[in-house]
Amino acid sequence: MNKLNYRVLIVDDEPNSLVYVLMSLKELPFINEDIAIVNKPVQAIEYLKENEVDILILDMDLGDADIDGIKLAKLIPNPPLMVACSAHTDYVFKANEAGIYTYFSKKISFNALKAKMEDVVEMVDKRLDVKTRDVKSLRMKSLENKMIEIEVDQIYYAFVDDNKIDIFMAEEAYRCGGNLRALQSELPATTFARPRKNTLVNLKKVDLVRPDDIYLAKPRNDVRISMTRSFKANFRHQYEVYKQNNK
Repeated sequence: MNKLNYRVLIVDDEPNSLVYVLMSLKELPFINEDIAIVNKPVQAIEYLKENEVDILILDMDLGDADIDGIKLAKLIPNPPLMVACSAHTDYVFKANEAGIYTYFSKKISFNALKAKMEDVVEMVDKRLDVKTRDVKSLRMKSLENKMIEIEVDQIYYAFVDDNKIDIFMAEEAYRCGGNLRALQSELPATTFARPRKNTLVNLKKVDLVRPDDIYLAKPRNDVRISMTRSFKANFRHQYEVYKQNNK
């Protein structure tokens, strides 16, 4: 597995129906314990803009006359791997057409769920590996509405605040509109990782990792980036994997 554990967002209009599924997911060591749950489609779209999500679990009947899980799946730009979870099996074929990878019932057994989620995270890894290939540069629009080309290898870190992204290179910095998840989806997954919700770091530019802090290489060696509890373990794991693969 590329990550120590994988982040999950569940969209379901009846969270009380998820007690068993949620309890089972939290028993899986490769699933991050902070499982997010929202009950409205608009909340899901907003959450995905700012948060790192590896697996999106969608209820098919969201209690909305205008939008169900199928329509929501089609509305999400560049979605994480999507899984349908529903008490209704008649959605299965439509779910596949909407780009939803697989399906499980809310009454699934623990062992069957474990096998299903192992397959899901394997597919997440495969998708991340594909995204890692041949990413050399990014073309982005600055806040001054100018197109800029950014060499991916030269990025040290990026920080987002209020829909503004600051991308720090060796000396200069660029400010663009957008959200961190969209930027992260464009970058090689094996060389960029989040130590905290609003920050993305190029592992190639890390000089030292302390228990709670990251120190960058020169000329950004005056920068110290703190890691938060919910991101620390994954960041350290990804950094160790990166070092092992680039000796």
